[in-house]
Amino acid sequence: MKTNIRLLTIPFSLLALGQLCTSEFVPVYIWGTQSTTDPVPALHKLSQSSFRDDIRLHLTNNPTILLFVEQSLSPEDFGQRDRLGNSPFNYLSKAKKTSKVNYLPYVQNPIKSIKHWSDDIYETSIEDLTDEFEIPDSKVIVIALNDAKENEQRFDLLKRHDSFIASVYERVLQKNENVVAFYTAHRASWTGSGEIQSRKSRSLFAVEEKETSFYFNDSNIVFYASNININNNNISTINFSTSKSEKNIILDGLSSAINFRLQFVSANGYWYLQHVTLGTESYNVSLYAPYKFSYACGNQMFGNGSNTVVFENFQVQPKYISSLNLKDGKFDDPYHCVGFTTIPIWSGLFVTFILMIIMTIGLAMMMDIKTMDRFDDAKGKTITINVSE
Repeated sequence: MKTNIRLLTIPFSLLALGQLCTSEFVPVYIWGTQSTTDPVPALHKLSQSSFRDDIRLHLTNNPTILLFVEQSLSPEDFGQRDRLGNSPFNYLSKAKKTSKVNYLPYVQNPIKSIKHWSDDIYETSIEDLTDEFEIPDSKVIVIALNDAKENEQRFDLLKRHDSFIASVYERVLQKNENVVAFYTAHRASWTGSGEIQSRKSRSLFAVEEKETSFYFNDSNIVFYASNININNNNISTINFSTSKSEKNIILDGLSSAINFRLQFVSANGYWYLQHVTLGTESYNVSLYAPYKFSYACGNQMFGNGSNTVVFENFQVQPKYISSLNLKDGKFDDPYHCVGFTTIPIWSGLFVTFILMIIMTIGLAMMMDIKTMDRFDDAKGKTITINVSE
């Protein structure tokens, strides 16, 4: 019995260790011949699925992909300098002047995400490449930079690889006019204590959803509300429909009580909910969120006067830019309606300000106290008082 337990424990431990290793975040340096207008990612760390969506704009024109893979690389490597202040990445630094460059400091499993785009992959290493090496016609060319020499300083290793990357990129550029290059690694070369480890567990009993919840998903929008209250009346059924123009998405909700319409627009990396129509009345609102973010609020109310509609646990996201979550009918990360400076924070700041005023007045009053020296004579005899008196 003990032997069976050991045999089962070993592969389980190896599986857990493999999952832990694949979760490392490494930097990705991207440059190429085609300029893009892709937005800067809002998050400091990108997951594998988010990075796969972000590089889509780089690969829309079906370019030749060059993937240079170090064994280890970290953002700290790009900040190294020698005694003269020179960087080991001389070519990559100058690439900003001639190419569109994107730098992402923390990306999860970027190599798998890049290989996902094509099945025509050619893999080789720096040791197999010579001056007579013929560039293959594959869509993805993966070059492993695995030629570390004994007693070689890391600065010299990175500098040598930078020169090699420059020569290979120029050779590929002579054969193909449309090239996108990626420089990344398998794992991080620097490790810190800032990684937060967490444990997730599933509850024993699943929470049952209310039967009155409203969920709508089509090619234009994802909408959810646990309950909809129109003029203080709970609504049981609503029929949804959408229409889309170049920059506008309209969600129509039709019920027996009242009809409402939500009109969305997009501009400068954000989408906005600008107009809400309830029956025959129209209202201007100001709800917004960045691309690839949904908008969420506990109780969202629209209207004024005779017509009001309240959405409980309101969440919505128009599909201006597609993502893996939206393809599966799920929301992206929420952009909540409650801002950073909530009522408790303002209350704390107000009380602190009042206490600072009181302390300032008290210190000023104490500093204004003066000793009574009107009847003192410096040349006279000192007055002494005995204890017995």
